[in-house]
Amino acid sequence: MLVETDFLKELPHFEMFFSRIGFKRIDGSVYGLLVLAQKPLTSEEIEETLKLSQSAVSLSLKSLAHFGAIETRDLRENSKAKVHTAKEDSLNIVASVFRKREEEYVNDFKLMAKRVLERSQGPANEARRKRMQSIVSTCDIAESVMNFVITIAQNKSRESTDLYSTHYEAIVKRLPKALDLIASSAAPISELTISIKENLAERLKNNFKGIL
Repeated sequence: MLVETDFLKELPHFEMFFSRIGFKRIDGSVYGLLVLAQKPLTSEEIEETLKLSQSAVSLSLKSLAHFGAIETRDLRENSKAKVHTAKEDSLNIVASVFRKREEEYVNDFKLMAKRVLERSQGPANEARRKRMQSIVSTCDIAESVMNFVITIAQNKSRESTDLYSTHYEAIVKRLPKALDLIASSAAPISELTISIKENLAERLKNNFKGIL
């Protein structure tokens, strides 16, 4: 048995989560199966376990590989057969999704808001300008958070696993305090959101001094 029956019952949660963050439910099924499996799986094993077609599994594996969620290697030397396994580092997966998908979406939306903002001059457009400025500021916050995650993931690739694990645990413990510090800033919220892209990295860096 590739995965115990009790664990297979958890696959709908993977499907639902992937669907909610913009992926296909089938991607959640395939990824969930690879996460729960105790060994790398062939495409045929995935198809048989999930009762899916060869083309559906192939497309899902390509999508998961594109976002760095899985690894594929030869089953053995001089063999055309491949096996697939889920990567252990979920932070790297999130960083990859940010780089290859979310950054572009957020940036496109922010550019739209800036265009509308520039064309909305005069007292009659004051309400629209406020709404557009709010969108730009929110996109700035989103970009800062994504850049933070991407930087942490990049740091991991430059350090040993043991060293990074220690640093990562320290970051997880200190991050809530750092965010509380930013949220409770004495500056007016309008000023905070406009300048947060420049200030967030420096504030986090100071709070994690000696760790990163």
